[in-house]
Amino acid sequence: MRQREALSMGGAPAVPTLRAAGVSYSGAIAPSLLLDQMTLDPPMDPKLTDDLTLIYEEVMWLAHQPNVTPSMARAWYTHVCAGRVKMRIRSFTGSVSAAAAADPTQTLRLEHYLRIQTRLTKFVEDHVKHEKADPSEFIRLLVECERVHIVTFQENYEALKAKGDYLAAGITLIPWQSLPAEQQATLWEKMLRGRVANAREFQPQPSAVAVA
Repeated sequence: MRQREALSMGGAPAVPTLRAAGVSYSGAIAPSLLLDQMTLDPPMDPKLTDDLTLIYEEVMWLAHQPNVTPSMARAWYTHVCAGRVKMRIRSFTGSVSAAAAADPTQTLRLEHYLRIQTRLTKFVEDHVKHEKADPSEFIRLLVECERVHIVTFQENYEALKAKGDYLAAGITLIPWQSLPAEQQATLWEKMLRGRVANAREFQPQPSAVAVA
């Protein structure tokens, strides 16, 4: 009951860390080894690794509590903690759906096309089942799954129903570079600025917008 109240109220559980519990894992994690050639803007700061490691410890602590399913434990990241770290880890892929590009003023979504909730749930289940304690694996998975495309509200729903199969969902992606500067400016202000870590990479140049 206390864990559910903490989740619903957004407060951090009083979680004993894995280190304090006597569970060890190998050494310091080098952020540069976890990025898989992604570019984050600003770059991953040293504190982020510690923050994500702590979130991993909290998730796994919850996962080991009675009547807490892997999905419930996973929600501690996706529904509670993601907001405070997303600007340091969430990355735009540079892909926009054709429907979103056709009308950037409609309701749009940043779509986690790698099915972050499903994969994190399976990750938690695996770590509980096999008694793993590996925050570096958690961080690698987050860096991978926190990549997003820009799609419409309806496409986001269709992608969910199709379990991430864009072909089945009828979603066509086009590269950011192919969009007119005016559309880029609208999408950047609406969907990227203040919402993804690498927004600056896609910021249109004022001169290009003016010419458009």
